[in-house]
Amino acid sequence: MKTSLIVGMGIGNLYAKVLKNLGHGVVTVDSDPGKGADFLTVEDAIAKCYMFDTAHICTPNFTHFELAAKLAPCTKMIFIEKPGVATSLTWAKLIGTFPQTRFMMVKNNMWRSNIVDLQKLANKAKIVNIRWIRKNCIPSPGSWFTTRKLAFGGVSRDLMPHLLSLYIALNPSWRKESVNGKSSQMKWRLEDITSTDYGTINPNGTYDIDDVCHIDFGNKWGCYADWRNMDTEDSSIEFIMQDNSVERFELGWCPADAYESMIQDAINNEDNYEFWLRQYDIDLWIHERIEEL
Repeated sequence: MKTSLIVGMGIGNLYAKVLKNLGHGVVTVDSDPGKGADFLTVEDAIAKCYMFDTAHICTPNFTHFELAAKLAPCTKMIFIEKPGVATSLTWAKLIGTFPQTRFMMVKNNMWRSNIVDLQKLANKAKIVNIRWIRKNCIPSPGSWFTTRKLAFGGVSRDLMPHLLSLYIALNPSWRKESVNGKSSQMKWRLEDITSTDYGTINPNGTYDIDDVCHIDFGNKWGCYADWRNMDTEDSSIEFIMQDNSVERFELGWCPADAYESMIQDAINNEDNYEFWLRQYDIDLWIHERIEEL
């Protein structure tokens, strides 16, 4: 039986279900005693269990690098929730410092079960718009989520990595496309936000991040993310076909089986150098694009 460690029992609860479904023994860590994890610290988990087949870092962005470095000597494969780490240089440092460990930034959308069908639609379309527009879902305004030095950015770090991974999955020529336009903006101030459908508000906290951004590639591909559009909500891929007809796929929350497929595929390719070289190439490229916003 494989043993997997989960650090951070927010979205970590989803990983626990996925990993148990894969037949893994699951060890959990969370510094909040109320979360009911097996251990309060990574150090305690390492001391007790020592070696892990996979580890899943689901903690605030500013903790990712330190945790990955602690876990690398005793973990075969580490999955780091988006946005990975602070910069592309930091990601390269992590990979270079621990060559014996496999690292992947979580890109679960690339393993959706219908990705081949979406690729076929994208190939026929003349324009593809990948959008994640929320109506009133800035996560916990005033917390680490909206503090640049802790989150490294806002919606560009939270949602744009998902859109970029889908762009890569749908476009075989993703590496060759040039950036045709990009922007990021802080549209709101903390005092403007009187409600949110995602977390709670700390009115005495910090809000210094981007909350809307976009990147266009070539003349065909657009990626648009918005935390707080008060007029509409749209999580979809829009395919504008050659005859101007429109095909639309609603993204919604990524299904659990995509996480399962991602993890299992990585495990199956543990010793496949080309697989991990591709992951590094993709992850580094995503880091580069979001830090340019």
